[in-house]
Amino acid sequence: MKNIEELYAKYQSAVEVLQKALNVSFASALTETFDNLENEKIKVEQGVPDKDTVAQLTDIYRKLDYDHASKKEKVEIFTLLTLKAINDDGRNYTQMPTPTIIATVIALMWQKLVSSDAQVVIDPAIGTGNLLYSVIRQLVQENHSKNNYELYGIDNDESLLDLADVGAHLDGLKINLYRQDALDPWMVGPADVIVSDLPVGYYPLDNNAQKFENRAKEGHSFAHVLFIEQIVNNLKKNGFAFLVVPRLLFTSESVSGFMQWLTKKVNLRAIVDLPSEMFASQMQQKSILVFQNHGDKSAPGDVLVAKLDSLKDPKSLVEFNIKLNDWFENMQHK
Repeated sequence: MKNIEELYAKYQSAVEVLQKALNVSFASALTETFDNLENEKIKVEQGVPDKDTVAQLTDIYRKLDYDHASKKEKVEIFTLLTLKAINDDGRNYTQMPTPTIIATVIALMWQKLVSSDAQVVIDPAIGTGNLLYSVIRQLVQENHSKNNYELYGIDNDESLLDLADVGAHLDGLKINLYRQDALDPWMVGPADVIVSDLPVGYYPLDNNAQKFENRAKEGHSFAHVLFIEQIVNNLKKNGFAFLVVPRLLFTSESVSGFMQWLTKKVNLRAIVDLPSEMFASQMQQKSILVFQNHGDKSAPGDVLVAKLDSLKDPKSLVEFNIKLNDWFENMQHK
């Protein structure tokens, strides 16, 4: 841990030197720093950064010994710096990278439910890519390093897509990234699997919301509700969705009709409440929602309902895995 802390401080210094020289956001400087390190060359455009800064950065990069850093170290440091970028650049909490433990829970369920021939995987709110990459990394590791996934990411924020691009490269993953409003028709799809930590709040484009069945009757519609409808529309037959959603989706009267709509459109597979300690308030609490699109290999069945009690206690994940195994075995015998 000490080594990561020391390395983080050195990388942060490198990013801040470039940020000052280019007069850009921390996120932009972070993206360019890792581009420089990967390409072993400091990018200079129209004399910026100047010669003194290039010399300073050359010395800093040399001391980082980037070529000899492990893939794990690079990914971990980049993820930590991404957190700082989102904080420094004044983004809201919904744009923070998704904790790895959530990816672990999704990967455990994925291995039970999803056929090995599923290939097209889309995250329509990819952000920095942390959730998708963490899930795929764990699946590849469990599958003896075999990777047959076609990855696609959608986001309307160019700076987040830049971070996602760097993150994929560091993870050794190939991905196609699209900058667009994910509530417009997708430029890619349909998907075998959709994985996403959905944006929460109101969708401001009322005219665009009119094409959705679950739009609000008055005022702005909930973005996460429209996203789920869009995801249902872009899943292949028998396809799966693993979504991080607000817990209020299951309890709020304002969206009570939505769950009735959803259960007619798809087969629910799991609802897993995440630990309350993860969130600053009850309003921010989230759950993992898993469903499967209708098809010849998809039939209604018992829904796994579970709660992770703690991130700090390893027993919580073990207990969840036992419950997952029992549920899956029972489902197989019905």
